[in-house]
This record gives sequence, C-alpha cells and structure tokens, in this order.
Amino acid sequence: MNVLDASYHVVHDYKGGAQALGLRLGKNGATLSHEVAGFGTAKLGLLDTVKITHMTGDLRILEAWAGEAGQMLVPLPRLDVNLGDDCMLRLAATVKEFGDMCSEAAVSLQDGCVTDNELARFDRECGELIASVHSLRQALQERNVASKPSFTRQTTD
Repeated sequence: MNVLDASYHVVHDYKGGAQALGLRLGKNGATLSHEVAGFGTAKLGLLDTVKITHMTGDLRILEAWAGEAGQMLVPLPRLDVNLGDDCMLRLAATVKEFGDMCSEAAVSLQDGCVTDNELARFDRECGELIASVHSLRQALQERNVASKPSFTRQTTD
C-alpha cells in the first residue's frame, strides 16, 4: 500500500471518519478528506500526518512510508528495569536480550518451519534487544559527557 492510500484508509477508518478526525486536528473534515484523497492541490502535511498517527494509534501510514523506503518497523518496547547510568548492568541486560533473541530463533527453527506466532515472538525479542542496545548507548553517552570538564561538555544526538 502506498502512503497516500494508507493515509486515506487511516482517516476514513477512524470512528467518525474525516469529519471526526478533522475536528480533532482543528481543520474541516472535507478539507482533510480532500488532502488524503489527493484532490486538486490539497496535500496532507507531515506534521498533520504525525498527529493523525498519534491520535489514531494506526501505524499504516508509517508502515507504508517505511516500505517505500525499503525499510521495516520494529517496535521498541520500553525497558521495565530502571538501571540508572550503570553501564555494566545495561550491558548485562543487552547480553541477556541477545540470548533471548537467539533462543527464540532456535526454537522457531527447530521443526524446519516458522509460524506466524513464532515470527511475531522473534520480532518482539528483536525489539527488546534493540531497545536494550539503545539504552546502553544512552548510558555510555551520558558517562562520556559526565567525564569531560564542564567547560568542554557538549551533548550529541
């Protein structure tokens, strides 16, 4: 599905359709409907697209965009454990998540086929590993900044 089709379906599948969602966005429902249908010069803006995704909780636009860019989405679950800035604990958590992902792959491959449920569990484990790696990277960056003299501290994104 392309981005324009995904936008159209997200807006019109919303309870109350373009009228209801348009009100939440602060715009006329007919205008929103024209924007997602691609009528004339009406165009759906990027910031409105982000708002629509957040308001609806529907990721089809984001998924279509990722697909058009040859990418895929992997949800990043929030880590339940508050590890503070302890880099070694975060490293250990990352190693554990890697082990969990490998274990899920091994179990899924055991019978020579991978079911939809097995793939979904593997995707979840991948997301948890990626979230853990991001957490470790953040802690290392914070430690890097903290170890510099105050007059030279700069954060990087």
